[in-house]
Amino acid sequence: MKKVVLSCALVVVVGLFASCSKNCTCTSYVNGEEVGTIEISKTKLKNSQKCSDLSTVVVIGGKKNGSECHG
Repeated sequence: MKKVVLSCALVVVVGLFASCSKNCTCTSYVNGEEVGTIEISKTKLKNSQKCSDLSTVVVIGGKKNGSECHG
């Protein structure tokens, strides 16, 4: 029984750490064309800021312009 509980706990812990990205990935767009991608360390975010808070994308004429961040 102990092995089952320990196995389940290990799966949960590994899953939590695997799903936690340490970087935000930001992709830049000009006239709908992807022009570059950068990674920003989450340690540079302020307080309760999320990766998506860094996004500045606007759609003009059906084309993306700006940066879109996730992570």
